[in-house]
Amino acid sequence: MKKSILALALIATVFASCKKEETKVTTEDVLEEVILEKVEYSNKLEWTAYKTPEKVGVNGTFNTIEVSGVKDSGIVDQDYTGATFKIKTSSVNTKDAGRDDKLKAGFFGLLLGDINGKFVSFENGKAVIELTMNDVTKTKDFTYTVENDILKMNGSIDIIEDFDGVKAFNSIHELCKELHMDKTWTEVTLNVEIAKK
Repeated sequence: MKKSILALALIATVFASCKKEETKVTTEDVLEEVILEKVEYSNKLEWTAYKTPEKVGVNGTFNTIEVSGVKDSGIVDQDYTGATFKIKTSSVNTKDAGRDDKLKAGFFGLLLGDINGKFVSFENGKAVIELTMNDVTKTKDFTYTVENDILKMNGSIDIIEDFDGVKAFNSIHELCKELHMDKTWTEVTLNVEIAKK
């Protein structure tokens, strides 16, 4: 009996010495660093105004467009939902200095403030955009597509009907009456392209 107890004690000692020491891992021992890559986008806006009875287009953009509130998920239309923007109208650029000066003084200079807006929603090919121009806020529907991480939006505004811009419109029409063959259109089309950098 004594021999069997001694044998069991010896076996228990051998197994105990061969057993791996358990290590307890706590959150203090391991610090996991998660680095999220910031998603950055480039923003392009091209507007087209129209002149002459044949409705000839004149293209332009703005050099200063500030966008804020963009998210970082990497899905462009979701990232821009709820984002806001401000367009500095004095940064208008048509690649024609003389025309730009006329637009700054004889059109945008007669509107109240800059252009502000918000990307309200994107759903089923329809983008809802809130625009404030000449101290008038309107919600406009644009069409949109997303392909290869590029969001493209297209829409139009009417300077008089949408934003009560009669004074500014009449001014630019008079300044350009001859060049426009006495026809300046109130419609302006807008094309926006937002892409991952």
